[in-house]
Amino acid sequence: MSFNVRLMKLNDLIAIEHIQAEAYAGYFLESAEVISQRFELSPTTAWVAEREGHVCAYLVCYWSRVGKINSLNAPFTFVENANCLYLHDLALLKIAQGFGVGKKLIHAAMEHALSKSAQALALLSVQNSKEFWKGFGFSEFTNLEKMQHENLHTYLGGDDSAFYMVKEL
Repeated sequence: MSFNVRLMKLNDLIAIEHIQAEAYAGYFLESAEVISQRFELSPTTAWVAEREGHVCAYLVCYWSRVGKINSLNAPFTFVENANCLYLHDLALLKIAQGFGVGKKLIHAAMEHALSKSAQALALLSVQNSKEFWKGFGFSEFTNLEKMQHENLHTYLGGDDSAFYMVKEL
């Protein structure tokens, strides 16, 4: 199967909501309003993968600082002196899994971060994805300030675990 990766467009948001609904437990679902606000804040750091014109995966990122965690469902805010690209949300429809689509999206983000001289990529690993991210060179970052630990805990629901991870560039 062939997939095309491109920058996300505003009219992709309906497909994004559908993908998110399939990919995440209810606890992690974000409202259309939150997704739209995040896209509008940083439209050049959001990508989709499509096949035959249909969006089947996405990766939404934003500029941040290593060690800063945004609370779940809180609006993104502009961060002065950003030094990393934060990979906020990667999700694929089940029909797109197993074809390297996630890898293509991650590489698009990594290339963009390198072109902007970012020092690192960062993310939160949830839903048992820690080993997946380790495969891309991410490692757990535990040197967090108290407020950032509190923000991290907003991602804990039920038996879920969450890990803040960083990949130096």
